[in-house]
Amino acid sequence: MNKARLQGLSAGIIFTTTIFAAFYYGTDKFEGTTPTAEEAKELLVKKGFVVTLPTEEAKKTVQPKDPDKVLMEKEASTYTIKVKTNMTTSEIADLLSKEKIIDDAAEFEAYMNDRDFSKKIQIGEFVVTNNMTYRQLANTLTH
Repeated sequence: MNKARLQGLSAGIIFTTTIFAAFYYGTDKFEGTTPTAEEAKELLVKKGFVVTLPTEEAKKTVQPKDPDKVLMEKEASTYTIKVKTNMTTSEIADLLSKEKIIDDAAEFEAYMNDRDFSKKIQIGEFVVTNNMTYRQLANTLTH
């Protein structure tokens, strides 16, 4: 393919894209597609859903789960974990869960993997407690 043909093909693609963009944005098809709250409620009711507003009491009691939150209501217990060579994050999470240091091994493993702590785990013995946050546990295991 020579230079002139390539330039012609490029110009054609740009021209076609311009025509499509002008038609799309010039016809206001992209605006007004978001329904109002009332329209959304009507649509849901038509589909058989029950739509209610949350009560003030429910708003106060429902709080997002925070893995860094310290759970002080637990009675403190300590455990010395021995991290060995080639030990995986899954194995560490299972040990901590078995010793009641954490409640959910999968959640802790996901926390470690999502924040790249699993790549920085050190070999050795670490003293941990069940009142430590996931961040504190991760920092202990990686330093």
